[in-house]
Amino acid sequence: MAKSSPLNFIVIDSNVWISALVFGGNARAIFEYSIRNGVTISVSLEIINEVRRIVLKKFNSFKPDLEDFILALNPRLNYVTLGSVFVEICRDPNDNFVIETAVISESKHIVSGDKDLLSLKPYKGIKFVSPADFVEMIGISLV
Repeated sequence: MAKSSPLNFIVIDSNVWISALVFGGNARAIFEYSIRNGVTISVSLEIINEVRRIVLKKFNSFKPDLEDFILALNPRLNYVTLGSVFVEICRDPNDNFVIETAVISESKHIVSGDKDLLSLKPYKGIKFVSPADFVEMIGISLV
C-alpha cells in the first residue's frame, strides 16, 4: 500500500515518460501512483515535444499509445509556459528547460533518469531523483 504523498507537483523528465510508455516498471508506477493519489505532474510543451520527437525517432510503433497516454494523464497534468524563468546550471543546456518547468510550477521534485540532472544538488528547493528512488520515497512496490 502506498504512503500518502506529501507532493503537490512533480516534473517527470522525458526519458521517464518514454520508459513508462515503452518498458513499464518504476516509470509507469510513478504515473499510476500520480493518477491514483492526486499528484499533479507539471509539464511544459518542451517536455511533451521532446517525448514525441524521441518516440517518433526511436519507438515509432508507440506513437498511437503515446497520444492515448497523454490523453489519459491530462486530468493530472499542469501545463506551464516557459520563458519567464531562465536556468543555466546543467552541463547539457538542453536539460535546463526541465528545471525551468519545475521552478515555474513550484515543483519540489524532478524525476529523471538523466545522469546530468541526477548529479545536480538541489536547486531552489527542487530535488533530482531517479525513478527507483522516487518509488522508494513514496513507498510503492512493484508486483
